[in-house]
Amino acid sequence: MNDRGAVWFVIGVGGAVALGFALTALRGHATASTLAFVFLALTLVVAEMGGRAPGLATAVVSALSLNFFLTEPYLSLEIDKPGDVAAFVALTACGLIAAAFGKRRVRTAEKVIETRGDLELLARTATSLSSGVPIEQVLDDIRRFFNLGGIVLRRADERLVAAAPSTQASLPAPPTELDAATLVGSDTLVHRLGRAGFRLPDRGGRLRLPGREPLFLDLWEGSPEGINLDQRRALTVAAMMIAMSNPTSES
Repeated sequence: MNDRGAVWFVIGVGGAVALGFALTALRGHATASTLAFVFLALTLVVAEMGGRAPGLATAVVSALSLNFFLTEPYLSLEIDKPGDVAAFVALTACGLIAAAFGKRRVRTAEKVIETRGDLELLARTATSLSSGVPIEQVLDDIRRFFNLGGIVLRRADERLVAAAPSTQASLPAPPTELDAATLVGSDTLVHRLGRAGFRLPDRGGRLRLPGREPLFLDLWEGSPEGINLDQRRALTVAAMMIAMSNPTSES
């Protein structure tokens, strides 16, 4: 659970208990089934903003809070009236359904944010290359965006073009060539997998860049999380932009 989810977890669970206590003033004027809609609204908000785990926790605590504070016998988890049983079951079921769909909405929102970030990186790369920004700065921007440990651009004869950070230039070239479509080892049978997607080879990987003068872009990972499919595609496009800009003409 990320920081955002943790915040909404606390809001949902604490809010469900607080609502149960606050609504005790109305339990003589409204049925438990009527008051259950307030808890359902809370669960919907938490699931929408925080995701599935906070939503599920809120749904469960809401049902227990309804039972404890608003159904007879009060301040007990027992339920005497059939109508209150129905309200408890309905609130639990609806809350769990809302929480399940809340995770899907959060994932969709996160995907949109990631895609926007990839597009902004590609636009920034194109602008930097066309405006004459030093290739070292372009590589460092790409390295930071994709959380890479290092990125080095070399000619086919292994002469250095640029490196980010500069200390990375002293490392030997990676022995594994990467597939341009997937950024995994083209001749590797076993691939490392992180939480986000495939990881780069342990000793780095080489991406062959086509052009009038072939280039190699050497990549080292900076995090065990891995790189998801969309990020790998964006990284490949950024690499092709570098190749098309002919950076060796100024080296």
